[in-house]
This record gives sequence, C-alpha cells and structure tokens, in this order.
Amino acid sequence: MKISVICKTREWQVERLKEEAEKLSVTLEVLDIPSVDSLPNNLGDIVLWRSSSLGGGENRFKVMNTILNDRFLINRCLARIPQATEKYFQQEYVQKRTKTIHCIPTFRFQSKEAVARAIEEKTLRFPFIVKPNKGSKGEGVALIKTLNDLDQAEKPIEDLVFQNFIKNSGDYRIFVLGGRVLGIIKRIAREGGFLNNISRGGSAEIVTDPKTFNVLRRVGTTVASIFDLTICGVDVIYDEIEQKFFFLEVNTVPQWRGFQKATGINVAKEIILFCKRLSDRQIKTIPELVQEEYATQIHFLAGKKFHFLSRMFLWTGKETYEKMIADLKKTYIGETEREHEIILRKVHMTLPEHGNQMVAREARMELFTKYPNLEPCLNLLFKNLFAEKIYGINLRPLIKKIVTNDEFISLKNSLESDEDALRILSTHALNYLYLLEYYIQTNEGRIDLERYLRVGNSYPVNNFELQIYFFTHCIIGASMFYSEKINNEDIGVYTKMLKRIEQIISDHFQQISLDNKFEFLVCARLCGFHTSIEEQILAEASRSLSPVSNFLIDTENSKAAPEERNDFVGSEHRNVLFIMSQTLYQRHEG
Repeated sequence: MKISVICKTREWQVERLKEEAEKLSVTLEVLDIPSVDSLPNNLGDIVLWRSSSLGGGENRFKVMNTILNDRFLINRCLARIPQATEKYFQQEYVQKRTKTIHCIPTFRFQSKEAVARAIEEKTLRFPFIVKPNKGSKGEGVALIKTLNDLDQAEKPIEDLVFQNFIKNSGDYRIFVLGGRVLGIIKRIAREGGFLNNISRGGSAEIVTDPKTFNVLRRVGTTVASIFDLTICGVDVIYDEIEQKFFFLEVNTVPQWRGFQKATGINVAKEIILFCKRLSDRQIKTIPELVQEEYATQIHFLAGKKFHFLSRMFLWTGKETYEKMIADLKKTYIGETEREHEIILRKVHMTLPEHGNQMVAREARMELFTKYPNLEPCLNLLFKNLFAEKIYGINLRPLIKKIVTNDEFISLKNSLESDEDALRILSTHALNYLYLLEYYIQTNEGRIDLERYLRVGNSYPVNNFELQIYFFTHCIIGASMFYSEKINNEDIGVYTKMLKRIEQIISDHFQQISLDNKFEFLVCARLCGFHTSIEEQILAEASRSLSPVSNFLIDTENSKAAPEERNDFVGSEHRNVLFIMSQTLYQRHEG
C-alpha cells in the first residue's frame, strides 16, 4: 500500500504522518502539484490532499476530480463543493441540509453604509464579530464594538462575514476521522481575549463528560457527512444565553498539534492505520471489511459498545467477544449486589432519548405517555436477561423490590388488550412481552403467539416499516435476543411471519431501510428460513460502503439520511445486524 500526501509545505502534521508511516512499514510520499499537467501517474492507492500550489480555483477542482477517477481521495469535498472553505457558505449549506444543528445567522455586506443600516435595523448588535470569509487559525477575526472599528479590519468589507457575538466560555473542536470522533477539546481564550483558537494564545482541555461528548459527536459526524469529509475539524460554540450549541465552522484541512497535546491521541498514527483499512477494500469482502472495522475500532462505540458486543457474543459464542464484554460488567450491572441494585434503580428511573428519526415518533410518544411504566419496566427486563445470559447473575430478587410481578402482569394485560398500541409501539411492546415471559417464567407471563400473528397481519397497507419490526421482534424475542434456540413447535408460525416480511420487502424494496433488510436476514437464520431475496439485499449492501470508511450506510432507499449517515456509532445497529446475517448462528447452524 502507498499513501500520497499532497502538500505544498513540509508542515508539522505532514512530518508526523511520515514518521508514523515509517513505524508501520507503510510507503508514504509527500508531493506538491504545481500545475494541472504535473499530476503523477503513480500516485498511491490512498491520496490525502492538504494543500497545493494550484491554489483554490478551477485547476484544483480539475485535478481532484481526475484523482477521484481511480484513487481513494481523502477529503474529496473540494472536488465536489469548491466553496466548502468559505465561512458564509458553510453556515448556509449546513442550515439547508439538516434541522438537527443550530447555525449562526451570518451576513455579508458590500459597504460600511450597509453595515450601519444592519445595526440600525438591529440585525447586528454591538459587539459583533467580523472574520474573513476565507481564513483559518483565527487570522483576521475582530470584535467590533463601534462602527469605526471596521476601519481596522484586515480585509475589505465585501470579503468579510459578520456574526453577532455569542457569550461563551470557550468553543469546541471535534476531530472527525472516517465517521468517528477521535476526540473533542474545549478551547478557552487567554485572559482578556475573545479568540479561543490555540494558535491565538488560547488553551485547551479534553472533553470527557459523556453527555456533552455525545451531543457534540452527533454534530461533528453530521457536519462531516454534509460536506462529504473524511478528515476534518468541526468547531462548535455553546451560547450561554440561549443554552444551545451552535455550529461555528468546519476546517477541511485541520491542524492537530494542540488537539494532540490536549488529548494524548496520536492523530497521525490513527490516520495511517485508517488508510491501511481503506486499502483493504482491494482484497477483502464487504463482510470482512465491516467486521474488521467494528472489531478494531470498538473503543469508539462508547454507549453502543455493549449493544455490539452482547449481540456478537450471544450470536457467535466466540471467546474474543466474551472477554471484551466481561470488561463491561462493572459499568453494565456492577460487581456486588449493592451495585446491582443501585444500577437497576437508576435505569428504572431513566427514560431513553427518542431521536427525531424514530419511526412513528408522534404516535409512539403519545403511547409512551399512556403507558408511562413501559420503558422503565422494559429497561429492567433487558438488564435481567443480559445479566443472566452473559454474566450468570440472577437479578429477579432485586427487581421485585422495584416492580412487583403483579405490576408487570397488569401492564402486559393492558398492552395485549390495546391492539392499536401493539401495532404502533411494535418493537417496544414485543420486547416487553417476550422479555416478561422469560422473567416471570409462569403461565401468567406466557405470550399469545397466534394472537401476535393476527395483530401483525392487521397493519394498514402503508405502515409496512412498523409491521416488519413487529414480526422481526417476535422472532428475536423468541430467541431471547439470540441466547436461546427457538422452539421447534413455534417455527411454523414464525415462518409465516418471515414470508410476510419477505413479501413486504419484495414489494417495497426501494422504501425499506438496510436495517430492516438485515434484521430480516438475521431472523431468517434464527428460523432456518431460506429467502429468495437475500442475494438482492446483499447486492445493495455491496454498493453501500460509506464513502468515508468501511461501514455500511443507507444510500439507495427512501430512508437514507445523507446529512447524518457517515456516523460510525450511529451506524452500529445496521452493521452488527449485517455481520450477524453473514455469520453462523451458534445455536442453530454452528
């Protein structure tokens, strides 16, 4: 494998890349491209573009697109969106493409008089910020307190962007590599200053708070996806008055000396290892690429780590996954009975966050209000199942201190008598009913399989997504989330469910997400069901590798969300299902 780094200077970042490439026995060359005609024929398999003597005009655009024809070009953004380095364009572009990120009102003016009118109309308020539309490292940024301060600006007014000052205690740099957030730092201005940039005397500290990190992770990967960036630095600021995070800008050629010092992360090493995995696309199958990506990068999964490892361990029974999930025992359920109880009470009191992308969100939220105990009780039942199946811990005596069997059964009866709720809640209701059967282990908790088949077949014609989830979670529930073999006497009913899902997917293939399709394949393996559409599903998977890394994203169906798709963590559910669907199930096929 060979990496070509396009850079017109021997900057610190490039020297670090050379050092790490040598340590990892990777061939890396650094070269400039001074003209369109000077593009070498023997560029590396992976090309990382940082800068060139071509500048930022049509010539760069032309050369980048030439490279794209037969090479993997990291940060191909500028070959597709030439204006991506402009601050005004960035704010406008992000605002148009997602509703999940707050953008800063940003203005441009052609004269000082036009600025004065904006102040008079209260579009701008003193003090406000001016910055070059094209610029980096805080150069040329000024805090304007009077109109006469504009005369000190380093650029003509028409080359500046204007933003109202945001009261803050620092801003955040999110470093994104291949859909993963390597780390996040908070940058704080020096005393008496207003610029948080490290290059302008600011200091930096690593962000470790899980809640803040998760919010900023989503912002970082969303912005990177919008601009089709493999490597970037996304800057965000927290408005202390509005109490919201606002997108500041994205750096398409990020520096990382200050970031590395604050976090201890060897960024250059991460980039070289990432490039090595990208080069494997030439020699490995899609399942191999995806499995290796998640297996080697699992430490970036954060809150999704247990989900991934529990599914892979229960599905494969492999010692590798058993060892990794053993390391999560303390955080998942604790080491002592006292710790178990504290964690159980906490999860019972904690309601999950429901993102805007949740299927049938409005209708489901109404039903969560109608059945307020559903999610807290479901949280307990999940803990009970996985604690026992993975760690050999029986939590029933402790759970009974929190929720009585009568309360569990009462909720079950209410749900089963409300067929509209069963259809709309779908996965949430089915998970509860099957997990309760495992927990109670008496006739009171038994599921009514034939009834669930009838309810599942009674969905409105166009509500096929919830219908798929309803049937797949009957089957997954019957396997106790892959920890048990499904009873042979029930396979006939589950086969009817699978045939219905198969028909739905066949009839609405372009409208069905990859998550639904992979979950169907997993359920088919659970039941030993051979489906005629597996080849069609896998053909779509082969065309669905993320453009920034080796994981699968939705691209070919109406459920695709281009502004958020290149997210390693956010794609975990889809990818673990894909890996499982292409791996022997230990309890049935192994």
